[in-house]
Amino acid sequence: MPKIGKSERLIFITSTLVQNPMKLFNLTFFCDKLSCAKSTLSEDIDLISQIFEQTGQGRLETVSGAAGGVYYIPTMKKEDEIEFLNFLKNELQNPERIVSGGFVYINDIVFNPEVIKKAARIFVRLFLEKEIDYIATVEAKGIALASYVAQYFNKPLVVARNSSKFTEGSTVNISYISGTTGKIETMTMAKKAIKKGARVLFIDDFMRGGGTVRGMKDLLSEFESSLVGVGVLIATKDKKSVDVDYKSLLILEKLDAENKRITFSINPQVIS
Repeated sequence: MPKIGKSERLIFITSTLVQNPMKLFNLTFFCDKLSCAKSTLSEDIDLISQIFEQTGQGRLETVSGAAGGVYYIPTMKKEDEIEFLNFLKNELQNPERIVSGGFVYINDIVFNPEVIKKAARIFVRLFLEKEIDYIATVEAKGIALASYVAQYFNKPLVVARNSSKFTEGSTVNISYISGTTGKIETMTMAKKAIKKGARVLFIDDFMRGGGTVRGMKDLLSEFESSLVGVGVLIATKDKKSVDVDYKSLLILEKLDAENKRITFSINPQVIS
């Protein structure tokens, strides 16, 4: 086997860690793959860690001991978070986004990979200390954001639907009042979707009063599982009846559809 140089080692280690966020890799794995000593590997990891932190591409965490290793956490620099949130706020304050019925058009935002990947990295930081088994959302617009959060946490994604599918087998169904429409809606999830006793992080694109969150909490209770956190891209200023750790990135301060005025602010809890 040809000798593997330092550049090749750095590329392989970086690629492996970034493609598998939050996954712990034992140092022996890299030593065997790269035919190098642990001392050499440690120097490589230290260098990669320095570059990640300098460029704001996340950070590496090492775990000592025989069962330890290294894993990648996909976060952003605080100044990069603030720059992104200001960009997002300015994009959303365009009065042309106001549509009939007093709603805000955000489809181009919530389905833009460049936007939601950065938002997902912020949610990683906000909920990093939680012990999470699953990421959950409801169909449909929150799925893209929740998918990236699930990818970055390296956890399964589960989607609560508004109707059951025969391909999912037996389901659990609950009714809840939507904070957006004010109507009674249905939330359903396959019985095989979540294991008993799971800890779940709920991710969505928009929250008004918290009705969907209450519905998700009630649904998870049927699985004897718990909702440990809620992350949403945008929330209104309305009072939320949410009794779990809840974070929104932006707050919809004012929407004057008649005069075509819309105002957002960055949630101070996110950047404090």
